[in-house]
Amino acid sequence: MLDQISQNYAGSVAPVEWHIVSSYPLYNAEGNSKMRMYPPPYQGGFATPWLWVDGKSRGYSYNQWAGYVVSQISVPSDVSITHVGTTYDPALRNGQVQVECYNGGSDPIDAALQVVITEDSLHYTGPNGDPIHNHVCRDYVPNQAGTPATLAAGARDTITVSYALQSGWVEENVKLVVYLQNMTTQPDSSKPCYQSAIGGVLSFTGVEESKLLAARDLRVSVSPNPCRTGCEFTLSGAAAHGARIAVYTPDGRLVSSLQTAANRAAWSRAGVSRGIYLYRVNAGTATAEGKLVVTD
Repeated sequence: MLDQISQNYAGSVAPVEWHIVSSYPLYNAEGNSKMRMYPPPYQGGFATPWLWVDGKSRGYSYNQWAGYVVSQISVPSDVSITHVGTTYDPALRNGQVQVECYNGGSDPIDAALQVVITEDSLHYTGPNGDPIHNHVCRDYVPNQAGTPATLAAGARDTITVSYALQSGWVEENVKLVVYLQNMTTQPDSSKPCYQSAIGGVLSFTGVEESKLLAARDLRVSVSPNPCRTGCEFTLSGAAAHGARIAVYTPDGRLVSSLQTAANRAAWSRAGVSRGIYLYRVNAGTATAEGKLVVTD
């Protein structure tokens, strides 16, 4: 079920699958400890399978999971996470995660950046009969507590975390998942996640510094989002001039293509059904991406 959700909403979901039974070959102690940082959700204890969406407990019923995910995707976030210097050296099998976290809201955020190394295509027939496992947690870096991050309203912070791959992990199947999470348990027993990002580790080899610097100078806001009839894209930063905007479905089908004028572009929903869409902004060497929610 998690695989199907990830495929249906590619670009909007950053999954991490914990295996918590120490006798199983995919067991990860940090994943087990991470789960136990949440209040016990099942009659005072823990049970598997169990889903948390953006830090909220959502239970063990597979048939309800997609609905919870779709509902959470439609909630706008004031927080963004942008890779501004993440690297990977295939020869040494190590690198650094370097991301810029931005709080565009009016309230300060006290959180921790979670960095998770996951691996796909792991073969093991578990008790539920699944022979192949994806998004499997291999490591939390530096650990399941994450790296503290405090962001004032309108503030940015760049966080750097070093990581390494073990010899048995297949690079082509390894992803870096980062997410910003409030580590204080809320009255509803959640630990809210503000934003996330995911990328294959091999995509961070040989990134040109000029592109990284340009990406930091391109900021995009979309209003309203969610929208009913349309919205306006507003770009700012040194790289914002003469940009093109593409809107497409999660499976990659192009819906609209726009050209900015005076760093703005109006998008009309005409002929577009309700749902979750993705957008990509290209301005010179800078690129920005995000999601657009269309409602009725």
